[in-house]
Amino acid sequence: MSEIFEPRNIIVTGGCGFIGSNFVHYVVDNHPGVHVTVLDKLTYAGNPENIAGL
Repeated sequence: MSEIFEPRNIIVTGGCGFIGSNFVHYVVDNHPGVHVTVLDKLTYAGNPENIAGL
């Protein structure tokens, strides 16, 4: 029997950057049962507006 790993909680580092924020949006839109925590240093590449409203 094959089991599929289905996480309930994930941490995304760099989640306010371009790639990270797109990944966060993908998870939120396609996996509603997963809680996403975003950690970002918010340097020049991180923009909190990229995940606003989530």
